[in-house]
Amino acid sequence: MLDPAERDAVLANEAARKWQPGNRVLVEIACTRGSAQLFAVRQAYHERFKRSLEEDIAAHVKGDFRKLLVPLVTAYRYDGPEVNTRLAHSEAKILHEKIHHKSYSDDEIIRILTTRSKAQLLATFNYYNDAFGHPINKDLKADPKDEYLKTLRAIIRCFTCPNRYFEKVARQAIAGLGTDESSLTRVITTRAEVDLKLIKEAYQKRNSVPLERAVAGDTSGDYENMLLALLGQE
Repeated sequence: MLDPAERDAVLANEAARKWQPGNRVLVEIACTRGSAQLFAVRQAYHERFKRSLEEDIAAHVKGDFRKLLVPLVTAYRYDGPEVNTRLAHSEAKILHEKIHHKSYSDDEIIRILTTRSKAQLLATFNYYNDAFGHPINKDLKADPKDEYLKTLRAIIRCFTCPNRYFEKVARQAIAGLGTDESSLTRVITTRAEVDLKLIKEAYQKRNSVPLERAVAGDTSGDYENMLLALLGQE
């Protein structure tokens, strides 16, 4: 029932206070909202909690994750379509060099991921793919269980293919015994007026089952009815 900025502030507060390496909520908020939207989240956070989001992250998150997440949530990226091709080429090479040497928390990687516009990052990632023969995320799978590398991959997926990123979150929330209700609710409520149609299409393509049917089979009662209403099922 909260407006989007307040809702994101509440989600961010819970993620910061109860932070654990596998929690991607702060990444989702920082990387799938526009600059003005993210700024509004930080303002709503001030009003609601009488602290800044970045100070709570700094207080509860440690090490390389703190080094990455604080600038990520405080970024005010340029939102326009302009791209500097020469810069994309040079920064793709920087990323490749640092990843090749396993310097995953290097200041240059963090600078590029936390300051460049979405359009600039997409150009950089595309050049990386063209120049080195595979997507950047493939090179970030050196250790599939490393949560920091998973966070870097999540940042990149949130920029390059947010609908497929959220499809995976929804799929994992429904899979197995029980339902991860917080994740399922978060995907459906925060994306309902954004790209939920694309997420539903991605889910159908990936799983050969409509997301509505999967939700109906895994939930019940008023909770099921609310989610199905948000999903647009008649």
